[in-house]
Amino acid sequence: MTAPLRALPPLHAVLACEAVRDASTRWRRAVVSSIAREVLEELRADLQAPERRRRQRWGDPEPDRQRLLQAAEEGILARLQRLGEPRLHRVLNATGVLLHTNLGRARCAPSVADELRRVATEPVALEVDLRSGGRGRRHERVDEWLRHLTGAEAGLVVNNGAAALWLAVRALAPRAGAVVVSRGEQVAIGGSFRMPELLRTTGARMCDVGTTNKTSVADFAQVVASGDLVLKVHPSNYRIEGFHEEASLADLAALCRERGARLIFDAGSGSLYNFREFGLEGEETVEAAVAAGADVVTFSGDKLLGGPQAGLVVGRRDALRKIEAHPLMRALRCDKLALAALEETLAIYARTPEGARPALPLFDALAVDASVLKHRARAALRTLAPSLPAGWTADEETATAVIGGGSFAGRSVPSRRIRLRAASKRAAEGLHRTLRQGRPSILAQIDNEFVSFDLRTLSEDELEEMTARVAAVLEALGGRSVPSVAEREG
Repeated sequence: MTAPLRALPPLHAVLACEAVRDASTRWRRAVVSSIAREVLEELRADLQAPERRRRQRWGDPEPDRQRLLQAAEEGILARLQRLGEPRLHRVLNATGVLLHTNLGRARCAPSVADELRRVATEPVALEVDLRSGGRGRRHERVDEWLRHLTGAEAGLVVNNGAAALWLAVRALAPRAGAVVVSRGEQVAIGGSFRMPELLRTTGARMCDVGTTNKTSVADFAQVVASGDLVLKVHPSNYRIEGFHEEASLADLAALCRERGARLIFDAGSGSLYNFREFGLEGEETVEAAVAAGADVVTFSGDKLLGGPQAGLVVGRRDALRKIEAHPLMRALRCDKLALAALEETLAIYARTPEGARPALPLFDALAVDASVLKHRARAALRTLAPSLPAGWTADEETATAVIGGGSFAGRSVPSRRIRLRAASKRAAEGLHRTLRQGRPSILAQIDNEFVSFDLRTLSEDELEEMTARVAAVLEALGGRSVPSVAEREG
């Protein structure tokens, strides 16, 4: 054993420290002991590091046992404090992405939060039919809402969009037939969702038709036979432009009826609302997909729908019954909290009169006029101006926000942003890091010496909170009163 390692205190000595003993009265002792072992292992690795690195941390001479005991004690307490905080920290989203996958996608309505609290704290009739006293269907109400809202014969829900598509293909894919899909729709979404790999795990025999940029209904007609499964996939997070052709959903539905095949449409984000009033096109509503003749339509709950993570399936009753009867339906089902959130979200749509916007945060954010965002940006700049450090400037400018969540690829909505120009790239990185690691965290855009805050993704109250937080951080950096660009220009 090297000399530095001989000074490393044993576990029992660390656990005997007064502050650690006190922590053991508030935390399960096994948790404290486990963390203490981790801290000691990290100290051991540190002491075994090359001498130059050890001296950078500990200085000269090498740390004695008392110093290492203190370091272990501080490390344990710091880790307990960190673990005691929720990992899902609150974030102020100034990125310009409304449905930010890394931030949980759609915000749910306030009434959803109220419903979640009720269902989480009380016994509920999850799978009991209170009229008959027998076993009930946990997604019965979701089925009802989906039928009324989409015109489908039946509906069900699983725990996410990929699961919805996977289960539909697994349950409906013929043993002797094929699953026919266009080569141009073998999509990849996110870090691990790759359509060919996902479908391969279903055990189905895949048959690609057409080309990357052009696939017609005639390409499908060459191979589709009775009993086959035709799959059409909405591209979601990309667009093909130029020399391009794809088979329409209505044409594929007619072909499938003629040949005795089934048609599944993976709508991706899915939507129960027409977004054209916001200048957004390219996302067909689920109702339109059902009307076009798809046997089954799958889509997500936490994107354009504005609800919790869920995979929704609607379509013909016989197909849905077969999907629901599959043994893996149980493995993919939603718990009571996700069901409660989804039911309330769908009820909001049902209570929305024709032509009106659903009372959901996504639509509230999209409905704010760009002129209102400009007014808010200028008010925020007046608050920030006195806090700007020497060499920093601030202005506001036109920007574009995106929906995100794999929807409306290539489309954007007008926005405004506040832009801080730091005295250096390093200073900008320091501000960005400090805001990101604060509580609440603030996620902004950074580009060299510029740190920008998009206002489309912030509510008015959140903008005021963010502005106050940014001003405080700037003052801590040594701020003094420096007029912003906007003020200097008039």
